[in-house]
Amino acid sequence: MILRKCRIEDDGTIHAVLIVFVLVVSALAGRQFFMDGTNFIVQSFLDPFWYPGDQETPRRFFAVVWTTAPVRLIGIFFPSHIEIATIAYGITTYSQIALPLIITITSKLNVATKSLIITLFVSATIFLANFAATELLFALSLTTLFVVYSLDAALDPRSFRRLAIGFFLAASYEVVALSNVILAIGTYASARHGKGSMKNRGALVAVLLIALPFQLICHFSEPTVPSEGVFHWFVFAIGGVFITGLLVAALSFKLLERRSFLRTVVVFVAFAIPISLLFIPDLIGLRTRQFRFAYPSRIYSAGITVVIATLPILLNHDLFLWPSRVMDWFGRRPLRDLSFAMLAGFYGVSIVASSDAYLYRARLEKELSLHAGFESVSNCAFCSQPTKFGLPDLSHPPDWPAYSMAHTLKHPELPPVVMFSQDGSSNVSRETIDAFMAHQVARRKRDGADVQDVGPSASPATTDLSSSKHGFTKAPMRRQ
Repeated sequence: MILRKCRIEDDGTIHAVLIVFVLVVSALAGRQFFMDGTNFIVQSFLDPFWYPGDQETPRRFFAVVWTTAPVRLIGIFFPSHIEIATIAYGITTYSQIALPLIITITSKLNVATKSLIITLFVSATIFLANFAATELLFALSLTTLFVVYSLDAALDPRSFRRLAIGFFLAASYEVVALSNVILAIGTYASARHGKGSMKNRGALVAVLLIALPFQLICHFSEPTVPSEGVFHWFVFAIGGVFITGLLVAALSFKLLERRSFLRTVVVFVAFAIPISLLFIPDLIGLRTRQFRFAYPSRIYSAGITVVIATLPILLNHDLFLWPSRVMDWFGRRPLRDLSFAMLAGFYGVSIVASSDAYLYRARLEKELSLHAGFESVSNCAFCSQPTKFGLPDLSHPPDWPAYSMAHTLKHPELPPVVMFSQDGSSNVSRETIDAFMAHQVARRKRDGADVQDVGPSASPATTDLSSSKHGFTKAPMRRQ
């Protein structure tokens, strides 16, 4: 028994180290610099008081301010170091994956419960790890921590940590309007059966329930519906594939319970499948879609958040017995192996995505260095279709100005460039872009660079500015 306990603790230490390693590599490789991550980094860096203007509510600001806080501070005190801000954002964002996993792994929960939480949490982050969807990742992370602290009372005996978590959860992703109510029911049910101080649990229930009216008020006051365009057939296909895969894997580990070699092979296969995408050029499109699916797959991740929130209720023996009996039937070893397989798959996805992000960004930096001024993305062959160059397409039309502005901030020795998608869409306001270009041109003039007068009066809708060896030259933009 002692040897088995030591082995489990050793496994937990190994996985904690691997989790930190792949997520630090992810931050350094720039996986967070994509879609919302790009927007949050660049705009927060340029304006410490910025927050997404498409949904102007306190919820939207409150949900993103925590992970963008390091970016804002670096932008104030070190305005020429956006690369550091990018890494800081990545570390802050990915800590929302690392901390719940490490705390769960090192908790005193029984092996079956611990493995179930890890499996559910990791399955919900497989796609979100590629897409810095700050609000949902924030809600998923905090909900998981709340559940672990609820199931392992020794970690939070006076509920102070859960009170703080409940406060932060109130204004995160919309799903907390449901998941927080479920957490409140579970907290109340535990208190009813004499587990912990009723006084503290009463305050905890009240804090959790604040999320429902807050989210409803924000929902009806927002100018756009947050879930608009989210529901699509492949959203449910993703969920179906994941759920089916988890069930098949669980049954497979149950059947192979006494065959350690075959169980090890299955865990290795879970790691090898995503890794194989790096060595099969014909699957470059699949790697691209892995990123593309990140945004709509938030429906699956939101659903898993609700499932995790129900665990304090389902695993309460005073309320239900069948969930624990089902877990006992599967056994600790199969559930533990299932969590290991999910972690192995997560490591594989992380390595592939980090490699793709690093190679894409390195090539993009070279391509953007050949351009200057306001340009259409169609003037850059690689920017338009990177898959033809053997790399995944990590671009998103509204983020092209942010991509190119980040490049300009990183390379003050090069002529500034602001690149637009073919449809002219942008997450960055025209006022911000004009002010940015005027500032960059003024700085180059101040530093003695040979720059023609191409300030904010140059319209990206009508002109582009091609690069030359010594500065900018105007050229008519080809209308798409």
